[in-house]
Amino acid sequence: MPYGFFTIEQWKPRKRRGMSEWITVAHIDACQSLSDAIRRIEERGRPGFFRVIQTQRQIWAEKVNGRLRLRKWHAGSHASLALGAAAFVRDKGRWPTKAK
Repeated sequence: MPYGFFTIEQWKPRKRRGMSEWITVAHIDACQSLSDAIRRIEERGRPGFFRVIQTQRQIWAEKVNGRLRLRKWHAGSHASLALGAAAFVRDKGRWPTKAK
């Protein structure tokens, strides 16, 4: 089984002047399976149209010496993905390096 976490989203149709969109319902960590994600939809007991998205990789891309440098690692949970995004913002898109 590929490593990553699952996000369950529900389709919300357009209401009046609003837009149709996918709304996040739940996150399932990497220690669980697709079956666990489907079970979570059943446990909610609410009708709707859903999709399950598996997120496996985080990619930090920055320009270094005129070339795009990609740093990639696994996303094991929504929390780890959020921490990576927060670090990217905090460090203004520059990968932190050790002081020499």
